[in-house]
Amino acid sequence: MLRLFIFCLIFISIFLLLFSIEHLAYDQGYIYKGILFYAEKVLLAEEGNPPRLENIGFVYPPLAFLPFLFIKSYKLVSPIVSAFIISIFFIHLSKHLEKISYLVVGFLLLNPLVLFLAIYRFEILLFYIILTVSISMLIIHIETGYSFYLFAGGILFGLTFFLDFRSLFLIPIITMSIFISAKEKEFSHKLALIIVKLSPIIFFALAWVYLNWIFTGSPFTFVTSPYSFFKSGPIDTNILIAKGSFFKSLSYTISRLLADIPITLPYFILLLYIRKYRIFYILPMFMLYLSPILLVFLSIYFASFFPAYYYAVIFLFFAIVFQKFLCKKPTKMLVISFLISLVFSWILPLHSKELNEKHFTKFLISGKIAQNIRDYQEVANILKKEQCKKTLIDDASGFPIVVFVGNPKMFYLPYMYEYYTVLSYPKAYADCIVVDKSSNIDKISRRFPEATIGHIDGYYLLYENKKFAIFKR
Repeated sequence: MLRLFIFCLIFISIFLLLFSIEHLAYDQGYIYKGILFYAEKVLLAEEGNPPRLENIGFVYPPLAFLPFLFIKSYKLVSPIVSAFIISIFFIHLSKHLEKISYLVVGFLLLNPLVLFLAIYRFEILLFYIILTVSISMLIIHIETGYSFYLFAGGILFGLTFFLDFRSLFLIPIITMSIFISAKEKEFSHKLALIIVKLSPIIFFALAWVYLNWIFTGSPFTFVTSPYSFFKSGPIDTNILIAKGSFFKSLSYTISRLLADIPITLPYFILLLYIRKYRIFYILPMFMLYLSPILLVFLSIYFASFFPAYYYAVIFLFFAIVFQKFLCKKPTKMLVISFLISLVFSWILPLHSKELNEKHFTKFLISGKIAQNIRDYQEVANILKKEQCKKTLIDDASGFPIVVFVGNPKMFYLPYMYEYYTVLSYPKAYADCIVVDKSSNIDKISRRFPEATIGHIDGYYLLYENKKFAIFKR
């Protein structure tokens, strides 16, 4: 009962912190658009025309959409999910860490990168925490031999696939670590351990391939689609240069690790303690400890990486968990390294190429943030005010408008069978048309090039801002 009370207290405190920060930014017209993207896809799945589960699509890990099915306010989703998983993580750590480690955990709640993930990128935070706990359970299994930890860790590792497909990259290193840790066992026993750990993620991956095949006609749509999870992020020139090259990817990985050392310092400090253990005991643990580095390297190799500083958070999680296994009591050096990490977590993101984390960190310091949703809100308000019963729009970029209107049945959207019929002759169907003037992939502006200068035959220009133009019949 006491543990439940502590959990609730931690959850409420963290939720209030996260929601307050998010609300302050939202009042200034800012929210991470990925939140609105997830909200729109779930809205289409529930209330679309027709409502279909496949409206969510099969190119993104599905667990990121799941909370939006149960929490109807998109502004509450990330704070609730993040507060819940952080609270569980804290309770999990409290069973294994020394009291001084609570100070180290407290540093995380003051870290702007952790706050950014918790408020806007809950799916990444969830992936990092579940992966960390899964690996730690494998370590506990190696130390104790209890099969429960292997089984539970395997289930958790399987779930990471539905948060980030790149978790498949870690299968080789996990396989090798299990094989080496069971050096005195027969091959059949080693194989059984590997199957227990990896069968969930393999099963989930094969199930996802099958669903892609059934609903999209190709088993690997989630890899090859132009809207694929692997192609959804911003592109950095250095990544394109390193793509597909082992040595260039390795070189860029090393350069990124060196650039991030002020933040990831605790992770590398812990490596100093490895020499204290026997090689056959420490080798599997060492291999597992390198999982974040392998994840970064293969993400660069396959060009699914962007040099954002929030990647450093997984290194901090690993450092916190592994200090239990590598040094029984955290040393002053380790605590100081976490303090240094905290300081630089406020400095380095101010120069980040990832604009969202850059603007968010500046917001935490100055209390001001540039708006990014006012144009969408203005368009949504006008569509409701003008009582446009049916509006033609391309939600590839206009998805926030669909969310702000709140009724997807008011729109003709690209997933609908009749969309291209409407696009070819909108006068017969659509009361209003929304054109994204700033996008070169907007289907409507490509169909009607003169729309960007205020003309569509049969319609008059109702409203225009820097990004959008609204036409009414």
